[in-house]
Amino acid sequence: MWTSDRWAVATRGVFATVPTSKGMAGSPPSEAESLALETARRQLGSFAVPVDRTDRIPLSVAVGRVLATDATANKPVEEADISVDDTVFDQGHQVRPGDVGLLRATGVSELLVRQRPQVGIVPTGDELRADASAAHEVETAGFTLAQYVDRWGGKVTYRDPVADDAPALRMAVQRDLTRDALVITGTEPGDTLREVVADLGEVFTDYVDIDPGQRTGVAVVEDRPVLLLPESPSAARVGAVQLLRPLLKAFADAPLSEHPETRATLTEQVDSQGAVRTFTPVTVSDTSASPLPGVDLATVTRADGWISVPADETGIDAGTTVTVENWDYLP
Repeated sequence: MWTSDRWAVATRGVFATVPTSKGMAGSPPSEAESLALETARRQLGSFAVPVDRTDRIPLSVAVGRVLATDATANKPVEEADISVDDTVFDQGHQVRPGDVGLLRATGVSELLVRQRPQVGIVPTGDELRADASAAHEVETAGFTLAQYVDRWGGKVTYRDPVADDAPALRMAVQRDLTRDALVITGTEPGDTLREVVADLGEVFTDYVDIDPGQRTGVAVVEDRPVLLLPESPSAARVGAVQLLRPLLKAFADAPLSEHPETRATLTEQVDSQGAVRTFTPVTVSDTSASPLPGVDLATVTRADGWISVPADETGIDAGTTVTVENWDYLP
């Protein structure tokens, strides 16, 4: 782990030197404090050593898992030109639904696969509790992210909300350092949680060039990547899709597939602040995409997909054909 004021980001043989800084709550991030999305991904990904733990599982539950060894044929399949001991799928292949039929035809009944990367999700905030009550707000951001992590191939430990108390937060962070990665929701630059994380490890940045979610932080504690997400449901979702999903795929040594996409015509102009990649939820009807106002839970739940405005653009005009990514695709 690098702990100087500047640290080297290593990814696939490419190295970049990135300055770290600490933002203060209530103050907008300066250009020097905020990191580009790709840089933040590289920072997290540099700590994602592919999981070497393995499981031997039945073929019937293998879909979505990543092969730890080559899958070889136990019997020939003439119509597929496969002989005994031929490699059917290489190590690192992520098993698809259509693959299991071929594997079964070759006499394979079980596979050696990588264990799913383990992720601890810790919601924080005095106002939160696990269940709704008259005095507290029910926790939703971390609970929702747990469902995403499970679908993205991770194994989730979802914790009850932790109050904004330094000793309690410290214990919560240390408790989940046995996981491959840690996600903490309900945190902002300069708050108690980020001070605790900085004391235990290093906060590389308090800001990422994404909107919503610009107050997302990237940190490391004992070589465990830590993603620090704001409490806003939309900000947490954008941060998780753009940063946590690639991190999980890196741990699994699995391909990062594209989201299903739809081309549609934008019904209203979408504005974006400069130097920040903006993500906007939309509804899709026939060939039209309509931006949704607000960033609350109801808004992101109603979305049929998300469009993005590159950091070097200030918006997209109405009438423009845009690409809508479906982050909640269910086959």
